[in-house]
Amino acid sequence: MYAIKRELKLNNKEKSFFAGCAGFSRFVYNHGLSLLKSTWDIPEISGSDSKRLDAIKKVFTNITKKQTEYLWTNKYSSRIYQNAFRDLKKAFSVGESLK
Repeated sequence: MYAIKRELKLNNKEKSFFAGCAGFSRFVYNHGLSLLKSTWDIPEISGSDSKRLDAIKKVFTNITKKQTEYLWTNKYSSRIYQNAFRDLKKAFSVGESLK
């Protein structure tokens, strides 16, 4: 077995864009996690964490991204935040299976 190592030769604009993509993904993951944790304290909201995360994703798409302080999120692909929510959902599904 062998591996081939490749390095991208990026200019400063590309480096900053990719760093922004990583930061956006981290922001969405942490934002979703904090909203999920805040719903645990509300007894009226029932359901699994997976269903709650689906609702949080809809709120992020339809409300949060349209607020003025979060307009910077529109310059990045929607796949970034979809994958961040998918990773968050996967983290909780693995955690539930370990219980």
